[in-house]
Amino acid sequence: MIKIQCAGLTDVGRVRVANEDSLAVVPDLGLFIVADGMGGHKAGKHASVMAVERLVETIRALGGVQTSGAERLRAATTHANTEIYEAGQAAEELSGMGTTMVALFISEQRAALAHVGDSRAYLVRAGRIRQLTDDHSVVGELLRRNEISERAARDHPHRHVITRALGVRPKVEPDLGEIAPLDRDTFVLCSDGLTNHLEDDDIMKLATAEENLEANCQRMVELAKKRGGRDNITVVLVRCEQDEEENTDPSAGRYKVDCSS
Repeated sequence: MIKIQCAGLTDVGRVRVANEDSLAVVPDLGLFIVADGMGGHKAGKHASVMAVERLVETIRALGGVQTSGAERLRAATTHANTEIYEAGQAAEELSGMGTTMVALFISEQRAALAHVGDSRAYLVRAGRIRQLTDDHSVVGELLRRNEISERAARDHPHRHVITRALGVRPKVEPDLGEIAPLDRDTFVLCSDGLTNHLEDDDIMKLATAEENLEANCQRMVELAKKRGGRDNITVVLVRCEQDEEENTDPSAGRYKVDCSS
């Protein structure tokens, strides 16, 4: 049986006047989401709120369905995308809105991930950190083709150009994956307002600095703000604890809704 500790925090940062990020921390479902809205502060906020609410609603409704966590996340993402797209088509002030989304769903000894955009998921395991998602962005594509360095990516003029998002088109295909959590694994979900300012090593150390995950979230947000805080900053931490007798596979894992302004 996997036991979960979790915490989340979102902050407007030091430059923006509104917070377009939203998050969901729903431990009774094993569901955790970060969404970063786009399209102006009103439309972007509306999109990110819709994303987290529709994902939570759909995962809850699918509770009795016998299918994988990844497939349930796919269905939830498809539903959210349709709702956001149709809302943008119906109201001029919401036209063109969209949102990134990264979601973690823990069920039946498995952790499923779904991801669209450049919000990220990391896994901290045994003193090491691994990025579990690939950014759907112009800069992300350049990095994958080894055309620019990590250092150059941080200041690239197109670093905020997203190539895939919820609600922008009638259909969207999320990246999906599943892993088997090990004891003391810590998952980090975050918007680019955090990763714009924190290196992977910073994230690893701060995510596991204390047993109190709320304090760790606060430290991460404060450091991102200290280093500039140019964007909204959102982070969710999820720590898995497993009974030792159930955690026997050494190769496993290879491979409150908060919409505050």
